[in-house]
Amino acid sequence: MLKKEKYSYLIQNTLLFTISSFGSKILSFLLVPFYTNILSTSDYGTADLITTTTTLLIFIFTINIADSVLRFAIERSEKQEEILFFGIKVLVIGSIVLGGCLLLCWKYEIIKWDDYCYVFLFINFFVLALNQIVFYYLRAIDDIVAVAVAGIITTAFTIISNITLLLIIRIGIIGYLISLIIGTTASTIYGLIRMSFRITKVLIIRCDKRLQKTMCNYSIPLIFNGIAWWMNNGIDKYFITLICGIAQNGIYAVAYKIPTILLLFSSIFAQAWNLSAIKEFDKNDKDHFFVNMYTMYNAGLVIICSGLILLNIPLAKFLFAKDFFEAWQYSSVLLISIIFSGLSSFIGSVFSAVKASNIFAISTVSAALINIILNILLVPRWQLQGAAVATAISFMAIWLIRLICSRKYICWKLKWKVDVVAYLLLAMQVIFEHIKGHGYFYQLIIFIVIIILYKNQLIYLFHSFNNKE
Repeated sequence: MLKKEKYSYLIQNTLLFTISSFGSKILSFLLVPFYTNILSTSDYGTADLITTTTTLLIFIFTINIADSVLRFAIERSEKQEEILFFGIKVLVIGSIVLGGCLLLCWKYEIIKWDDYCYVFLFINFFVLALNQIVFYYLRAIDDIVAVAVAGIITTAFTIISNITLLLIIRIGIIGYLISLIIGTTASTIYGLIRMSFRITKVLIIRCDKRLQKTMCNYSIPLIFNGIAWWMNNGIDKYFITLICGIAQNGIYAVAYKIPTILLLFSSIFAQAWNLSAIKEFDKNDKDHFFVNMYTMYNAGLVIICSGLILLNIPLAKFLFAKDFFEAWQYSSVLLISIIFSGLSSFIGSVFSAVKASNIFAISTVSAALINIILNILLVPRWQLQGAAVATAISFMAIWLIRLICSRKYICWKLKWKVDVVAYLLLAMQVIFEHIKGHGYFYQLIIFIVIIILYKNQLIYLFHSFNNKE
């Protein structure tokens, strides 16, 4: 593909993924005042633990098969239905095994949860895992329009069910959990209808054993990557619940809502980039496509992060009601963790392209161990702030390990000095934010300096897509 076509393909997919993700992500952001007024910190903490645990179970009981569906369906031009068939087959088997495990946990009270938690955990697992497989497959066959429409459907159904269950019927945490499931289920049904012509083939097709083995060999190392990634994102919540209490976990969960804005930018680009990286991988990066995109992506993350730290407290006053307001103290550190999470995902696309899934596991498992150690050391002393710092450092570790390992597969020609200075400035900005008066003047100066540091990247961003080469 020509250089201009590469950028056009990336822009097109980014716009479509923006439509897909924007509604649901902005919805989760704008509904924070709604949730924090209706739900208690304990209810929000419980709901967050259920959704966090669901993510872990998907990694384990589906062997992360959705990533394999995406990777192999992109590569194949014929009989792609075999790949979809095997993905659904793994999900069905995993759901049966999980159902048995949850029944044992419920019967023998291995986990001290209310009955409804087990029910929602299983339903949420199945619905989210099926949704992931369906839309990873649609992404692989370049039906990005369907993915975009699905995002709108999820948003619409979630809003309607939230208003109905939380504001009109007023059933609290149960209503909140049901609304999450309704939104995902609605979009999944749409996705299945969209590819109904392929589903009929899936019902009669069989995936050959060699392909099944190859897909498993790719996805199994990703189980460890998924678990470790989950640990970096979620293990701190369990430490907080154990040491500080479930109510404090509710506050910490809300602290992630402002970083959701940066995560929106990061995740939209990451979805589009992953497709481009697999299709356009070039070890020598002759036209500097990979380096240019990494540089601009990093600049965008840092600038948005700095701006959000500057606006962190005003946003918290608007979003966080009652006891939730103190969550602002942890949002800025979590914002920095999103930068390194995003960059890690960007570099991870290189490993996806060359099918080196073992490096995913090496990097994330190493960082997860760092995260656990830091949580043990920092949470008892600094509580929620200690958990936030542990998360930021662990994602920084993933980024650094992947960057080093990726040099085996691609020639990076990056300018590190500017990036290091920018990261240090962000750390200084967080410190200013926590002093008396919040140091807004100094924060503003840092924000301006960061923009000046990345002025070349910003200029290139506006001109690169018109390149006629």
